[in-house]
Amino acid sequence: MKKIINVLVCLSALLSPQLMADTPAVQMRASDIMIEEPDQYAFVGITGGYLDLEQTPESEGIYFGLTDNKWVGGLRVGIQTTVWRTMFTFESNFESYQAFLVEADRTIIAGLLDDKGRIYLGASGGWIKYYGDRTTIYEDVLIEFEDYGYAYGGNLGFMYYLSDQLDLSLEYRYLFTSSSCTLNDIQGVNIALHYFF
Repeated sequence: MKKIINVLVCLSALLSPQLMADTPAVQMRASDIMIEEPDQYAFVGITGGYLDLEQTPESEGIYFGLTDNKWVGGLRVGIQTTVWRTMFTFESNFESYQAFLVEADRTIIAGLLDDKGRIYLGASGGWIKYYGDRTTIYEDVLIEFEDYGYAYGGNLGFMYYLSDQLDLSLEYRYLFTSSSCTLNDIQGVNIALHYFF
């Protein structure tokens, strides 16, 4: 009886690879696992927008209006994956406002408009310069001022892929400013065109 059991065990050991050959493998080797990096695309772009520069009513004896509306233009460079986008933006109105911002955003809704549109939410922060001519409060004298500070806040936007190498973004941005700046906050709508390479 022992001999018969030994023969059956040996036969099953020899035939089991043959029997298992047609069934899918259930064991995975470490060499079978591939972790791929997400595709990254560098881009350059141009941006333009209309900003409301909310000012403090008074700063160091200088009278400021409540809102200074400005058209701005700018350049940006960045890198993007299918979900995240990070960019550096320089914008100016070439008259009284300049900003250098670091921006990062994340896609929150994708697959819109034949899978070419997406909605994103992001954060921005950076350095601002605000300068120009204002009158003093008591003596009504016109003086020049130059103000530096930082800004931080968020943005919400819509991105649409015009082609494989071109996209169009429309966003609303709201930034708070540092207490040293005569601006309370900066808000407005920007439109940007990005070229991927």
